[in-house]
Amino acid sequence: MRASISLCGTTSAIALALLSQPAMGQTASETPEQQKLPDDQVPVASGNEIVVTGVRQSLETAQAIKRNADQIVDVIAAEDIGKLPDITASASLARIAGIQVTRNAGTAQNVRIRGLPDVSTTYNGRSIFTGSGRNVAIQDFPAASVARLEVYKSSTANLVEPGIAGQVNVVSRKPLDFKGFKLAGSLNMRHFTQSGDVDWNGNLLISDRWDTGIGEIGVLLNGNLAYTDFMDSIRQQSQVIQVAQPSQTDSPGFRFPNSQAIIINQGHRWRPSVNAAVQWRPSGDLELYADGLFQGYRGRDRNRNLTSPLLDTGADLGGPIRFEDVVLEDGTNQAQGFTAVGGRRPEGHNDAFNANTNTYQVGGGAIYNHDRFHASTDVAYSQSTYWYDQANIDFAFARTPVRDVEFDSNSADGGPIFGFRDFNLADPENFVFRGLYEHRHVSKGHDVQARLHLQYDIGAGFLENIQAGIRYDDRTSSVRDGTRYQNVEAQHILYPELPVSLYNTTPGFAFGGTGGILPRTWISPRPESIFENLGELRDIVGFPEGPTPYNQLNTFDANEKSYTGYAQVKYNVDIGFPVDGLIGLRAVRTEDRLDGISRNVEPDPAGGGDVVTFTPVTDRNGFTDLLPNFSARLKFRDDLQLRAAFTKTRTRAAFGQLNPSLNIAPPQGVCDADSPNYDPENCVRTGSGGNPDLSPITSDNYDLSLEYYFARTGSLTLALFRHDVTGFISSFSAVTDDPELGRLRITRPENGGKGRLQGLEMSFHTFFDLQVLPKWARDFGVNANYTYIDHGSELPPEGLGQYLPGLQPVAGVSKHTFNVAGYYETRTFSARLAYHYRSRFVFNYTRVNNPGLPEGPGPGIVSPVMQDGRGILDFSAGITPQPNVTIALNMSNLLATPLSRDRAYDQTGARFPTFVEYLERTVSLGVRFRF
Repeated sequence: MRASISLCGTTSAIALALLSQPAMGQTASETPEQQKLPDDQVPVASGNEIVVTGVRQSLETAQAIKRNADQIVDVIAAEDIGKLPDITASASLARIAGIQVTRNAGTAQNVRIRGLPDVSTTYNGRSIFTGSGRNVAIQDFPAASVARLEVYKSSTANLVEPGIAGQVNVVSRKPLDFKGFKLAGSLNMRHFTQSGDVDWNGNLLISDRWDTGIGEIGVLLNGNLAYTDFMDSIRQQSQVIQVAQPSQTDSPGFRFPNSQAIIINQGHRWRPSVNAAVQWRPSGDLELYADGLFQGYRGRDRNRNLTSPLLDTGADLGGPIRFEDVVLEDGTNQAQGFTAVGGRRPEGHNDAFNANTNTYQVGGGAIYNHDRFHASTDVAYSQSTYWYDQANIDFAFARTPVRDVEFDSNSADGGPIFGFRDFNLADPENFVFRGLYEHRHVSKGHDVQARLHLQYDIGAGFLENIQAGIRYDDRTSSVRDGTRYQNVEAQHILYPELPVSLYNTTPGFAFGGTGGILPRTWISPRPESIFENLGELRDIVGFPEGPTPYNQLNTFDANEKSYTGYAQVKYNVDIGFPVDGLIGLRAVRTEDRLDGISRNVEPDPAGGGDVVTFTPVTDRNGFTDLLPNFSARLKFRDDLQLRAAFTKTRTRAAFGQLNPSLNIAPPQGVCDADSPNYDPENCVRTGSGGNPDLSPITSDNYDLSLEYYFARTGSLTLALFRHDVTGFISSFSAVTDDPELGRLRITRPENGGKGRLQGLEMSFHTFFDLQVLPKWARDFGVNANYTYIDHGSELPPEGLGQYLPGLQPVAGVSKHTFNVAGYYETRTFSARLAYHYRSRFVFNYTRVNNPGLPEGPGPGIVSPVMQDGRGILDFSAGITPQPNVTIALNMSNLLATPLSRDRAYDQTGARFPTFVEYLERTVSLGVRFRF
């Protein structure tokens, strides 16, 4: 009976029970707890997770763990392989209160916790990374291979130090989680609406355990392969705003963006993943374990860009332009649309992009528990390599056709649309080869990490236990990068003359949004043929044989060692009602060595041009961080409690930001005081580089949470939080006097800038378990959460050594985010409908540069690009005809609402839309099995 019930939960049921609802837990040490589950997967709470068998039981377990937690941590867990309704782990995280993600390329990515992007990632409690980065891309973890995801919003001393935003710990399955032999897996077919492609995704787990003469032994092997074949369709226009001149129109003075573009981003990506684990329990007190992970990413992207600039920038690119049939927006001097005759030729590029990531981690350790003493140790080695090769064929139209342009179309979800008169986009004779661009990149990293954790349960007085531990990490990182480009437009080479195969591209904009005139397809070189014939293309443009050489200034090597010690105590007192919590301190000493190259350009005294020299440079740095934590839980009643926590967290600068390389260019003016052309105002040399002296970004974090449990499967929680952040990293330009090189204007990343993020989270979940309702109505439930964030940070203007006045909105942070999901579950059928929304936010900041506008704000002022609020609707359903088999249907992005951005171009707030993107809609149908 139990086995049958546990298998009735489907993808939709699991998601609704947990993905929208925070579930609190606690972790006793840096080693993940080893949980042993009975064969029928009856829910068991180990104190740091939720194990799911059905929606009702999962909610009961979540509430029990939340009541007894020491940390603020949300957990997503599934006892069945493939039960999460998303392809990647990052998409599952988007259902949690306080989590924000961006979506493109067929998946969710760039996870933020309560608005902050500095999220550290760990795998089974160990640090893990990709290439030269500090973290791993969470979207590279297939959801089907994950046992649970732990989102730590508050830290404790025993955790590997989180970023200022928090930490996501990915937990794999272990063989002793199961009572005996297990064979489980899934296979599903996934259709992508815009690309029209169909992919197969699957995973398989084999696990067994044995009682032997030397104790219990378990072995597990789990493999997963997830494919994505996406197409994102984009309409974009320039942020440069022009003013129509009398020579261009009969009604001059109106404003318009200078160019419009169609971008089709399309890619074939797959993520292989294999993990294995061995556990040995020679006695009830001791466990030895070893595990390994291979995580891969393979990307074969083929992106196309067609840009239609308007104004003439040279006789070789077109001729004078004329604007006819001009229509203005009501009550403004902004153009709504016109017909453009002449001007600059349309142009674009076809990108072929191949990328690979290989990440390995192997580790092992021991867990010892005897009476009141607990100890654990873990040692691991990680290695990761990320590389990509890119080759672009640039093109231009052979002539300038007449163009019809709308800058904010009423017939196409807003944004720009355009079309060409009497111009055949399928004729290769109409396309001129402009040039070849190449980019080659390799980043590598490896580390050795080890830790020891000790705990003693006192069990007397107000101290429950005391914990202490040490950790060591030795990390290396390296980057090699190079680009080159050669323009050959003057040779007037047409597409048919190139050594590539041509095809009429797959049309984009499957959801409409073209207004009837937008070009959806045009002739292009096949991406694979660009790489296949790259040698001949290099001969045509005059590149030397062989791959793109690395740029010495984009080359660096880094080594970072960290030494950690921590201690904390758990207390329990009674002040009329019970109060318990943790008090701890984590101390981290970091020592860096960074090796790079500096470039110096000097005028040749003999008059032979500039002399360029490259000099190796090495920088060492060290700093110590003290990270305290305090938490308290006040139990007013059995069903009502209040939590409070203070923590301090920090995020180290990226290795690229620490790069000591410096590129110094010649002076902009004549610096010889004896010269008649002496120009002291512009006698300054410009330079750029990294900054090895950057300090970590730190944050003081305050949390308060009120929790009310009104039923066994119902709760209402309200959480308040605040992050006071110091040391935001931004690029500065500052003028200094160097004793050897004279006046320098150097642009590099610098610490500075204070900021804050504060707000609230509300969560509610329940089944409609009211006796007054009929039985069928009690099979319905709801989960909902809402997050509000008030945020701001100091922004530096270009070329000034001070911040803009006041706090500006933090890029990438929505003020309002909410999830609401309704679900229905019986033993044999379940369904889920979930809606996720995030409000309008600053996408990024750009410099206003429209000198032709009299009311323009001038240099040094930033203008935010704003992204509109957007909702995403998903549906899933499952039927279980047999206890061990479930057939599941999942549909994502049902509304296909376009993503849109705009930007104000002057101080009056006048704006044009800049970007409209249609993201993929997917439908998958599959089967899960378990024996």
